[in-house]
Formats: sequence, C-alpha cells, structure tokens
Amino acid sequence: MTDDTLEPGVDLTGRDLRDRRLAGAPLQEATLADADLREVRLGDVDLRGADLTGARLDGVECAGFLSGVDLTDATLVDADLRRVDLSDATLTGADLRRADLREGNLSGAVFTEADLSEARLDGVSAREARFADADLTDATATDAGLVYTAFADATLRQATFDDADLLAATLPGADATRASFEGADCAELLVGDADFTHATFADAVLDGVDFSEATVRGTELPPGVER
Repeated sequence: MTDDTLEPGVDLTGRDLRDRRLAGAPLQEATLADADLREVRLGDVDLRGADLTGARLDGVECAGFLSGVDLTDATLVDADLRRVDLSDATLTGADLRRADLREGNLSGAVFTEADLSEARLDGVSAREARFADADLTDATATDAGLVYTAFADATLRQATFDDADLLAATLPGADATRASFEGADCAELLVGDADFTHATFADAVLDGVDFSEATVRGTELPPGVER
C-alpha cells in the first residue's frame, strides 16, 4: 500500500501499519478499527472523526487532530499525545497507561472506564470531559483546566491536581485517597461520598464545597473549612 492510498474515509480495518510514517496523512473519517499502529509517527495526521476502535497505538507519536475520533478500547500505552486535539473524542475503556497528554485539548472527551494510571495531563484543557469509573492512579494534572469535568466513581489515588481549575467538577463515589489538590480552584466542587483519606487541599479554594458526606480522615483542609 502506498501513501497515495491514504485518503479521507479509507478502510484500514485490522491493517498492520507499524513503522509507517503517516505524518500529514488525510485520514478524516477513516476506519482503523483493530489496526496496529504501534510506534508509528503520526506527526500532524488528521484523524478527525476516524474510527480506531480496538486499535493498538502503544508508543505512538502524534501532533495532529484527533477531534471526535472513536478510540473505544484502543491501546495507547506510553503514547506521546502532547498538545493533541482530542476534543469530543471517545476513549471509553482505552488503555492510556503512562500516556503523555500534556497541554492537549480534551474538552468534551469521554474517558469512561479508561486506564489513565500514571498518565500526564498537566496543562490540559478538559472542560466537561468525562472520567467516570476511570483509573487515574498516580496521574498528574497540574495546572489543568477541569471545569465541569466529571470524575464520578473514578480512582484518583495519589493523583496530583495541584493548581488545577476544578470549578464545579463532580467527584461522587471517587477514591481520591492521598490525592493532592494543593492550590487548586475547587469552588462549587461536588464531592458527595468521595473518599479523600489523607488527601491534601492546602491553599485550595473550596467555596461552596460540602464535605459532610465525604470521607476526610486525615485530610488536610484550609483553615475554616468544615469536615
């Protein structure tokens, strides 16, 4: 297959594309379900609206457009997705362990039941993204924009949200044991019955936050905040 066959809407279901250089390829609305793209350098490839359900993207490098892409159950272990546009993408059940998503656009993206353990989300814009039932153990989201973001029933153990904007984000049922929210803007944060055992909110803004149903055993809260 030559590069000139790579065009919008192309069907590459199950294809082995390892070691191929796809930089700049126009793959909008393409079907790459179950394709093998491990270690591929995608560069500024345009995958807007593409279907990568079940695809393997371990160690992939991408600086292009993944807006609206379907990455359900895709494998992106150690993927380099810095500054990538993943707005409105679907990553339900995706494996993003140790993926680098720093400074990316994740607004409106769905990460339900995804594995983001040890992922790097520092500086991302993830307004109204959904991380329900996702695993963010040891993930970092320093200075991230997480306004109206949903983390219901997510695992946030030892995750770092220092200086993040969590305005009106939702965390009912989340396990945030030993998580750090130092200096974060958590105004109107809906915590419900989340577990913040030994978590820290040092210097955080907590206006309008009700911890009455949450577990705050050993939690560091700013002076004057009721447990």
